[in-house]
Amino acid sequence: MFKKLPRAGVLLALASLFTTCVFAADAPYPRSADVSSINGLMLAYYDVVSGPAKMARDVARDKSLHHPDARVYYPGRDTEGHARVTSMTIEEYHRHSASALEQGFYEVETERSVRQFGPSIQVWSTYESRATPQGPVTGRGINNLILLFDGKRYSILAETWSAEDKDHPLPTTQAKPR
Repeated sequence: MFKKLPRAGVLLALASLFTTCVFAADAPYPRSADVSSINGLMLAYYDVVSGPAKMARDVARDKSLHHPDARVYYPGRDTEGHARVTSMTIEEYHRHSASALEQGFYEVETERSVRQFGPSIQVWSTYESRATPQGPVTGRGINNLILLFDGKRYSILAETWSAEDKDHPLPTTQAKPR
């Protein structure tokens, strides 16, 4: 009824099974805890960007938080003071921000406002940044994320941020959804 496999065939089958298990273990993203809730996604979002000086950030994990077509938009001003926006992929964002991460950079969420309609979610996330985890606050602002819930997981479709400055202080409280 069963054919007896030669020893080499058994070893090859076991090696194939072992290799498959190792490769599956090497592909940890997306992490279920990162994408199964808005809170999990936001915790991962801040964890990915934070770290000590010269530590490489986990770009693969960050990409797993984002939709494959996601964009990062960076608002700013040109040399003449006119409003402008720079649009980047996640890979371009990481290349663009690599030099800034030569310094230690830790960002934490201090307040969140969420509005959802069907699969579309808008998150305003107020943040503080520091050079070390317990160091003085070096910056504050609001990250604005557009999320998608596809019925199985949350992913970031688009993100932008605005840093607080003397002309644009943070609101004392964020607007509550109506």
